[in-house]
Amino acid sequence: MQRLRGSGSSIFRYLRFKGKAQNSWAAVQDTYFSTKDIFERHRVVFTVGTSIASVATACVGYSLRHLHETRVDQRLESIEKAMRKNHGIEHSEIKNIVDSGSLSLPAFIATAGTTLIIGYGLGWRGGRLYAHRQIRREQTKFMGQIKQKVGKYLGR
Repeated sequence: MQRLRGSGSSIFRYLRFKGKAQNSWAAVQDTYFSTKDIFERHRVVFTVGTSIASVATACVGYSLRHLHETRVDQRLESIEKAMRKNHGIEHSEIKNIVDSGSLSLPAFIATAGTTLIIGYGLGWRGGRLYAHRQIRREQTKFMGQIKQKVGKYLGR
């Protein structure tokens, strides 16, 4: 008798745990679907909001870069003045030492090629595959819903 009571209570605990797990999973699904619904209903707002955020980020980045370049120029000018004063080096000689005006064709080709490979690998192919997967998921989901409804009407 004791053995039956023990096994019965463990079955009861299992069913109670299973019910709690199902309730938790249902709550997670409800949260996911409600969040997804909100994003889909407010797609335009999110699109405009992200566009504005992107423009603001670009403006802040440009301003910070400009500030940094200004500080670097000031520092270079102070170094140039110190070199002129201490060593008698002229501006043209300093420019020859720095030689920042040249553009290397091999460096340009390597950078463009790397960018193209990475952009193609991560951008175009990934975007196309992602879109096709989404379309396939929606199609199979839709076909599953149709089969369920047809099955209900046919009594299966």
